[in-house]
Order: sequence, then C-alpha cells, then structure tokens
Amino acid sequence: MDGTHLAIADVLMVFRDLKRERMVRDYLVFGPVAAMVHTRPFYTPDVDIGVAVESDKEFLAVFDRLSEFGRVEGHCVVIRGTPVALFPVDISPIIQDALKDAPRKRVEGLVVKVASPEHLLLEALRVSRNQDKGRVFLLEDVVDKDRLCALFRRLDHDGTLGRRYEALTGEAP
Repeated sequence: MDGTHLAIADVLMVFRDLKRERMVRDYLVFGPVAAMVHTRPFYTPDVDIGVAVESDKEFLAVFDRLSEFGRVEGHCVVIRGTPVALFPVDISPIIQDALKDAPRKRVEGLVVKVASPEHLLLEALRVSRNQDKGRVFLLEDVVDKDRLCALFRRLDHDGTLGRRYEALTGEAP
C-alpha cells in the first residue's frame, strides 16, 4: 500500500451488491480485518474475503466481475486502492464452518458476516505462516475456550492443529 488507509467499507459494499445480484451465494470477512473486529487495530495490507460459490468456474466469474471495480494484481483485486484477497470458502473446512457460524458484526458502518475468533485462530494454525502464528497470540485473549475446544474436536481430524497450538502456547487445546 502507499500509506493510504484501506477502503474497507467500499470493498464490503461491492460484496454486498454481488450477493444481492446472486453472483455469490454468501461471503465473509476473514483474516486480519476479521481479527481486528474481535481484538484491536493493527496494520494489514489487504482485506480477505471468502466467497461461497458452486464451482471453480463461478469463482473465476466472481474474480472477473471484481476486475470491473479495480485492477487485478496477482491473486488480488484492488478496489478503490484496497487490495482484496479473494478465495472460495471451500479452500478450507475451517473457513466453510466459519461461514455457517459467522456472527454478524459492524465493520466500517456495515453489518457483515465476520469469522469468529475461534475459527480465525484455527485457520491461523492451519496456514501457519509467521504472521498467522502471531495472530494466534492476539486471538488467544478473546476466544471462548470451550467453543475453541469444541472446534478442535470437530475440525482437527489428525491432531496437527492441536500440536501446533501446543507448540506455540505451551498449552494443550
């Protein structure tokens, strides 16, 4: 980014309109912006949006449609100066589950579905990049521990997420 603030509301209005047009079945805010909704502001270069579509063809159609609102840069579409990382929710069972249970939160004056802190923490463990590991500690303060444990039981089929959690926090999930 060039130092300007993210135009998150503009991005969310575009997705609200795409849902109204039935271009996407549903969408949710994920990643750092969602984490900020539950915690505190911090720097992020983009907005992560998960979209519910039926196929790769539909996903590509959404991506093409978004290019009408801005320019494509790699895997992002820049809408009014804000890079949007777009992905289908079926990229991860955690994100699929997050969409089903997503609370509606006010973000930049708009009420939208935002991934829960528990889902964000699990997805950060799944992806396991350095910035995601840091997000685990940020989210650790706001998760509902009982809900988090239930999600571990339901979504951590091979124990990988639990092992990563324990390695990072020193606690078993």
